[in-house]
Amino acid sequence: MITFFKFLFNEILYNGHFQTWGSLAIVIFSGQLLNIKITWDLLLIVYLSFYLIYLHDRYRSLEVDFLTNPIRSKHIKSIYKYIPSILIIGLLILISLLYYFSNIYAAIFIILVTIFGFLYPLYFKGLTKKIIAFKNFYVSLVFSLLVILPNIYYQISLTRTTLLILLLLFIFTLLRGLMMQFFLDLKDIEGDKKEGLLTLGIVLGKEKVFKIINVINLFTSLSLPILYIAMPSLSLHPSILFLVFLAIWNFYFFSLAKNGNFFGFILGSGEFIYWSLFVYIGELILK
Repeated sequence: MITFFKFLFNEILYNGHFQTWGSLAIVIFSGQLLNIKITWDLLLIVYLSFYLIYLHDRYRSLEVDFLTNPIRSKHIKSIYKYIPSILIIGLLILISLLYYFSNIYAAIFIILVTIFGFLYPLYFKGLTKKIIAFKNFYVSLVFSLLVILPNIYYQISLTRTTLLILLLLFIFTLLRGLMMQFFLDLKDIEGDKKEGLLTLGIVLGKEKVFKIINVINLFTSLSLPILYIAMPSLSLHPSILFLVFLAIWNFYFFSLAKNGNFFGFILGSGEFIYWSLFVYIGELILK
């Protein structure tokens, strides 16, 4: 029993599940701000798509990850021979879910995201050998596109206000995503050096990267609350003011990582989860 729970813990923490919750959180966060009720079928589709993307990436990066993520790599190695079968079965289930629950536009959206996610370790990650931080912008862009998925999936018509909110959410997610990617790369410097990747941590050094992500953290944590006050016409729920607590929370796990505590990086990988959580707490308090 102990062995099972240890395996389950490692599976959730190191095999992409925790990070996949982040993709769900972006969809939920977008729904919160746009007053769209997110149903289980969309969450399941997004979860399966991003879990398969993460699993494929772990599978392709096993040898390099041993340098910086030995615990994760050991777990992946224990199920390594089953991963191709899991990927094939998972993709078949994803296609079935899209067929039964999705419309053609949302299905194309999810399929393209999944394809480009699978291409990341095969091609796009390698472009970072030539273009500084390319992989960070690539991954952040994919996450940013998720903010428009609820409107596509539920076929909700767009108003000018909705378009403006979506644009703000897109920029917010892109910047916060970049911050998270720059931060997480700091634990992979040795492995990235071996691959010849030009990440910010390698090009600028850890100290400068910490300064950059602290600035992004403070700016973005305050941006939407300030917009709520400055643009009441957007009709955002006052719970969005609770996003200011992101600054404090992120400073905390940045400090953990800076002082050599690896748990800071684990907390950092759940960046997107905290947005909807803080907004939800705000909704409960301000009811």
